[in-house]
Amino acid sequence: MRATSRPAFEFTSHRLAGRHEGLGRIFAGLALLAIVGPFLASVLAVILADVLGEPSLRGFALNALALTLPGVLAALGLSLVSALLITTGIRWRGPVRVAAGAAGLRFAFGALERSIPRAEIRSGIVLSDLRVRAELRLSRGRVIEMQVAREEEGARLLAALGIGPTERRVAVSLGSVHRELVAGCVGLPLFMMLWLIVIASIAVPLTASGSSGPVVAWFALALVSTWLLRRAARRTQVVVGTDGVRVERPFSSVWLPYTEVDSVGTRGERLLLFRRGGGIPLVLRTGEALTEALAQRIREAHEGAAAGAAPRGAEALERRGRDLAAWREDLRKLLAAGDYRAAGLTPEDALLALDDASAPRDRRVGAALLLRVAGYPEAQEHIRVAAGATADDALRAALEHAAEDEVDEAALARALR
Repeated sequence: MRATSRPAFEFTSHRLAGRHEGLGRIFAGLALLAIVGPFLASVLAVILADVLGEPSLRGFALNALALTLPGVLAALGLSLVSALLITTGIRWRGPVRVAAGAAGLRFAFGALERSIPRAEIRSGIVLSDLRVRAELRLSRGRVIEMQVAREEEGARLLAALGIGPTERRVAVSLGSVHRELVAGCVGLPLFMMLWLIVIASIAVPLTASGSSGPVVAWFALALVSTWLLRRAARRTQVVVGTDGVRVERPFSSVWLPYTEVDSVGTRGERLLLFRRGGGIPLVLRTGEALTEALAQRIREAHEGAAAGAAPRGAEALERRGRDLAAWREDLRKLLAAGDYRAAGLTPEDALLALDDASAPRDRRVGAALLLRVAGYPEAQEHIRVAAGATADDALRAALEHAAEDEVDEAALARALR
């Protein structure tokens, strides 16, 4: 059950920092455009010259290709700005008075005040390394870090904001962002030179005939190679939800529901998730600052999922092989003439089933559909909160569709497979 009220909390932070990861990602996109743009324009000009029979376009292609080196230099500069925005924030030293409550956050810098509405705060976590701090992730890619005196103080801050293992998921990226940026900026010119040498050595007859085929192959091979290198350098992301943990690695994704988790352990800078029935544990190299914080967050969410109790008759919400139209109609019949009460179900029970992190996916989606069919007050908001708390991308998409009453067979197939 969701708490209807939360105690407010006030404290003094001696170190407050804000950074804008969303703006950093924009600069990273501009860096990619600076480095790929001239190359792409050159290749398109060669193709058009071949198709239209316009030799002057080949001169434009050479001029565009000459801009590749300046584009690489510009991309390096933009990447540096991106890295600074993502990793380095604007800091306010000295005492900052912080007040947290159901309405959101309020900061007081001497005579200056600033507020952040609760709706803009997406998730939060308490980190402990050289300093204990609370990290809050806001909408539009913004991040705020606040130094706290103790971990208990950070926990009280999150509780006052309603951020906990039963409220919202938290996503944490492991490793440095610089690897991916460097791979993208350095990889393309290197692969351009490499594949140019390779293609020039095997495609001399085609080049002499004026065909654009070798140029297109050069462009495609350079871009694909750069994409693979950049993807390989991508940071691992750990998403902790109310129902499980999702680990997104460069070329794979692992979904581990709490029903399959036996225990959570730490070993130095490594986080270990032990599976029920034995087997190889899921091992994550999280770094000193995150290891214990993530372990504690997963333990709390795991315990919360295990404590959930399914309401009597909740199995009636499950799909059981029915198509979407028949499923909706049967849910409507449960509500008709009070039949849902005979089955031991009420809309309040559907809320419990919706929030039950250990429930089957189709039961939670069925609970969302029943709330919409019943016209339950604030059903849309309840469903959106449940969607925001799950780490299961497919289930979240299905619940978001249900919140808008736009569930289709494709969304259900993705969520229930």
